[in-house]
Amino acid sequence: MAVVPYPNPLACAQAAEPATRIAAASPPQDAALAAAVAGWLRTQGIEVRGRPQAQRLTGGMSHLTYRLRYDTHDLVLRRPLQAHGGLQRMRREYLLQAALAEHYPVPAMLRLCADPAVAGAPFYLMAHVPGLVPRRREFAGIALGAEQAQRLGANFLDALIALHRLDPRTLGLGDAVLAPPSAHHLRKRLTHWLGRHVRLKTWHTPDLCAMGQWLIDRVPAQQPACLLHNDWRLDNLVFDRECPSRIRAVLDWEFAGLGDPLMDLGIVLSYWIEPGDHPLMRRYQWQPSHLPGMPRRDELVERYFAASGCSAQHWAYYQVFGWFRYLLALQELHLRHALQGGDEKAFFAGVWTLIRYLHWKCRALMRRG
Repeated sequence: MAVVPYPNPLACAQAAEPATRIAAASPPQDAALAAAVAGWLRTQGIEVRGRPQAQRLTGGMSHLTYRLRYDTHDLVLRRPLQAHGGLQRMRREYLLQAALAEHYPVPAMLRLCADPAVAGAPFYLMAHVPGLVPRRREFAGIALGAEQAQRLGANFLDALIALHRLDPRTLGLGDAVLAPPSAHHLRKRLTHWLGRHVRLKTWHTPDLCAMGQWLIDRVPAQQPACLLHNDWRLDNLVFDRECPSRIRAVLDWEFAGLGDPLMDLGIVLSYWIEPGDHPLMRRYQWQPSHLPGMPRRDELVERYFAASGCSAQHWAYYQVFGWFRYLLALQELHLRHALQGGDEKAFFAGVWTLIRYLHWKCRALMRRG
């Protein structure tokens, strides 16, 4: 799949990459899904041939993702976890990525399906982008040298800066896809998150109400109309196999929207783990940002402000914003897996200790801010 690259002086030239193999045998339900999607595609005028192979892809809190491989097509299907609903979110993701394709490296969109009978819920299909997707503690099974990791970390941040420099008006999308930002909208969003926290809270986890109210009371008046990814992590990017520092595609646009670019930077730092961090933070890391050569959090911040020209006036606010969002995600993961018996029950059984530790750190940041 051709990807339109954005300017990046540190990126290597694109190299050809062999396709990743999928096991020939698929679970019956996954094979049935691939067959059903093939039948639906034929009704859309797209002929897919060959014995389908299906693989459930790991990761993601609110979606199911499958790789569907046919003789003629290599596709990725994305659908909500719930059997019903989700069409509006699927349509929004699909239209945003379709509009971004001329300006930014995203997978090629193929079709959106509103009929939940085909795959159990509305879904969209996109081309599979071959490459490397980092995981929690390693870079997709390969050893990165310190110099490679340094270039990769720089490209990681420069790609975010390039996204923030895009003029959202060039995408031609309406308010249903990209609603104009405002202080009122952000307050409503924070109030919704706070209500979700109250509903999900257990005795294990700290009360985040004071933290949420602190954010609601201090929402900055101005909200620049910048396009945000709102979940910018290494494991939401596909890197080139021949040149691992080069970004081939950006995935997971579920939370994308318009707002202050420092929202994205605050979220970046909430996930970014360094070698000297507390053992709790290292145990529950989501990406291999600890590898030798990777930039530190203060280096990411310095590089971002130097390149973007953003004002640091409200930076402490968006640091707390990033942590608050992350704590809510951890709370939801703890409830779903540790308490409700999810797939990763053993791993998330003790994550409440990390929530308490990060809450303590955030309270100190709020006092300083």
